[in-house]
Parts: sequence; structure tokens; C-alpha cells
Amino acid sequence: MRIIPVVIVFSCITLPRLSHAQVPNSEYADKVVAQYYSNAYPYYTDFYGGEGFNFPIPVNVHSIEGANTNWFVSLPTGSYIVMEFTNNKIIDYPGQNDIFITENGCNNELAEVFVSSDGKKFTRLGVVDDCNLNSLDLATIGYKDPVSFVKVVGMDLNGGSPGFDLVNIKGLPGSSIEVKEDAVADSLDNLSSIGFTALNNENPAGKEWVLQSEHLQNAQINLYDPSNQYVPLTYRSSELSKVVIDASGLKKGVYTLEIKIGSNVYKQKINIS
Repeated sequence: MRIIPVVIVFSCITLPRLSHAQVPNSEYADKVVAQYYSNAYPYYTDFYGGEGFNFPIPVNVHSIEGANTNWFVSLPTGSYIVMEFTNNKIIDYPGQNDIFITENGCNNELAEVFVSSDGKKFTRLGVVDDCNLNSLDLATIGYKDPVSFVKVVGMDLNGGSPGFDLVNIKGLPGSSIEVKEDAVADSLDNLSSIGFTALNNENPAGKEWVLQSEHLQNAQINLYDPSNQYVPLTYRSSELSKVVIDASGLKKGVYTLEIKIGSNVYKQKINIS
């Protein structure tokens, strides 16, 4: 089988930041994956918190998963919860804060926030409180990898339910991107789910795939044919804002477009019929 080279137009050093599809109803951290109770508040031997004005009472940490607004878990000094975004990731979107930590009440309660792409190595992002500062910008620490995990650590015993009262964690509009690694697409429009805006209007015959780029940096792009053989790529640096793939010689079948950003790998299947 003759393999036609794929031509990609972009800087060989970096891709500029590119627009992406925002994720309706998917911006919240969905799953508590780790927790630690420090016993800093000796009246409880495990996690406590409340439901509305009913506090402090024993609570299940999983009650704050997803778009919860009813329950909160209090984090006394040294206690922490790690939450995972399972159907989306949080990126550094230019000119705004990216992660919002919802707290219950206003009693000068503080918490440290850490972020991670793999759930193993965490980087300190900053401190939030329960009154004025409840969102943080990944740009303040130069964090480039998409965030999948957020760790919130209580710093005090303030409030009626002592400690930082965590309600939910979410990515702000513009910073939350959906990832579908195994979706089969009949058109390039579905590539928006992994952070690309596909433009076919520049080539109505469909012989080129034009991928507009505005938010990915240091991205490596690979293409594999239906037999999982690597399709060589040819790079030019004449344009910086888009990726152009020559698909004119590709035969029918399901191809795999692979995008690597740091330690993260995203895959999109494209059905050529």
C-alpha cells in the first residue's frame, strides 16, 4: 500500500494557543480518589461537614462529587481531599482564572490547592479562602500540562464546622476541555472534543484537513493508518496558526490521529469513507 506523506503546517517549535469546545455540564471534578483526615479537630475521628445549615455532622466524602451544591466536607488543618476530572481536563486559558473552588460560608477559612496531570506528582497552585479568593490561574505557576487532579488541603480550624468547607471543584468556562480518546468521527468536527477546531471550508473536496490552533503548545501530532502503521509527517514553518494535513491520497478506513501534550496523549479516530 502506498502511503502518502502528510503535510502539517505549523512552527516546528510550538503551536500557538487554540480555541476549543467548552464542555457543557462536564466542568466539575467527578470523583474523590484520595483523602486524609488529620484528627486536628478531636471531636471527630473521621470526616465531618454538613448539609445546608445542618453542621457539623459526619459526612461521606463522595457526597461532594460532581455538581454538588447541597453537601460540604470540612477540612481541618492538614486534612485533604484529592478529586479527579474524569471526562474533562483543565487547561491554562489565557487572560483568566482556570479552577474554581466552591466553599460554604465566609469564616476566614483557608486551603492550599495543588494540581496534577497524573495523580502522582502534585504542584502547589496557591491558596483560596471562603470569602474573596476562590479561583486560581494556572498561568501564575506556568503550569502547561492539562490538569486531571486537584488536591485541597485545609489550613485552619475556623468556622462553625472547623476547617475549609469544600463543596465542589470545577473548571471555569474556556478552561475546561473534553477528552474522548476512542471516539470514531465521521467528520473532523468531532476533533473539537480534544481541543481542535476543524475547518474544511478551505478545501471543499475534502482533500485537506485544516486544524485551527489557538491553545495547544509544544504539541506533537502523529497519524496512523488503518493497520496502525505510522504515516510520516512533513513539516513547514511558513504558518503558525493552523495545522494542514494532506488527505488526498489516503484510502478508506479508520485512521488514528494522536496528539501528545507533555506527558498526556490524546487519540481521535477518523473514519474516511
